[in-house]
Amino acid sequence: MYFSIIEIGSNSIKCTICKKENGLWCTVARKKAQVQLVDRLSRLSVLQDRAIKKIIWALQQFKKVEEAYVCRGSFVFATGVLRLAKNKHAIVEEIKKKLHVTIHVLSGHVEAALGYLALKDKTVLDQGVLVDTGGASTELTVISRSKPAFFHSYPFGASTLSKQFFHQTSDDWRSFVDQLKENLGSTMQTMLHTQSFPTLVTIGGPHQFLQGQGTEESLSGDWVKQQLVELVEMDHESYNKLGWIPKHRILSFKGGLLPLLAVMEVFPITSILCKQLTITEGVIAALNRKQMNTLFL
Repeated sequence: MYFSIIEIGSNSIKCTICKKENGLWCTVARKKAQVQLVDRLSRLSVLQDRAIKKIIWALQQFKKVEEAYVCRGSFVFATGVLRLAKNKHAIVEEIKKKLHVTIHVLSGHVEAALGYLALKDKTVLDQGVLVDTGGASTELTVISRSKPAFFHSYPFGASTLSKQFFHQTSDDWRSFVDQLKENLGSTMQTMLHTQSFPTLVTIGGPHQFLQGQGTEESLSGDWVKQQLVELVEMDHESYNKLGWIPKHRILSFKGGLLPLLAVMEVFPITSILCKQLTITEGVIAALNRKQMNTLFL
């Protein structure tokens, strides 16, 4: 029996075909469409018609994939960009009417929880911080004694931060880092006094930087922090010469580094782990743990 999971993200829409084997769901195929929806989110947080057409187009393409595998069911969900859109309810209704597809718009808390489940399924982390930076939102999870102690979703991501601080603007990116640092420090003050969180795990867009080092082994926190600052201050021409950043990520890359810098200012990070994980993998983990009702009801 095959089942599809479709993730509507800020920059891409992914279709994952799953099959149940020995009582557990596993991935058998993946398809992806680059749509850059976040670029069509207006300053008033309205998702424009062109973005809606891209969503419909991608879902129509994935419908053919589902038919090829004779999928018996589907779970379609959206993350930051649709969650932030003020016209999300109208979009969901329009797509339901045209394609008979129900889109579940995840809350920030649920998205953070799914990111944690995706990580837990692959890695044992006793104490640390998980950061998942997408195009329009950033989810942060503090892990204590191998359990999530704090979840939070912030309404900014790699694309939105890049537009605010690096695209023909005079806004100071350091002020943003300082403000986020202050917010995190006050929120986590009690926990930081009693516990240590030495490991930072990143699973979102910024992990492209760590991938550029050609390893997923633990990296020195001080070394990475220095590299992050150098990258944020680098000019556009130098970025094009780096070679390891995908061209479609260059314009949003700097913004995705800012949440990492703030986290590293607050938590005594000594090592960083890069993991190529998606929220879809969190959904699969929730299905296998029979936790979907707990998350969505």
